[in-house]
Amino acid sequence: MQSLRRTFIAGFFVTVPLIISVAALVWIFGIIDGFTAPFASRIFGRAVPGLGIVVTLLVVLVVGGVATNVIGRRALARGESWLLRVPVFRTIY
Repeated sequence: MQSLRRTFIAGFFVTVPLIISVAALVWIFGIIDGFTAPFASRIFGRAVPGLGIVVTLLVVLVVGGVATNVIGRRALARGESWLLRVPVFRTIY
């Protein structure tokens, strides 16, 4: 029974962050797709399927690029220190 409990807890702690990450990406995709749809229809004359995914991937790539350079690391550290001052965020983070 102990082994079953340990396996369940390990699976839980692997699955839950994965599901939360996928849900966050789907949510972000929806927001970005909502912003890009009017521009795409104005520029191309029609809706472009998948443009939100491409823009989301490009935004994530740019954020990753900024986060890996020296100035980006400093900015992220400062932002993180500000967020850690918020009691609820500090508990969740």
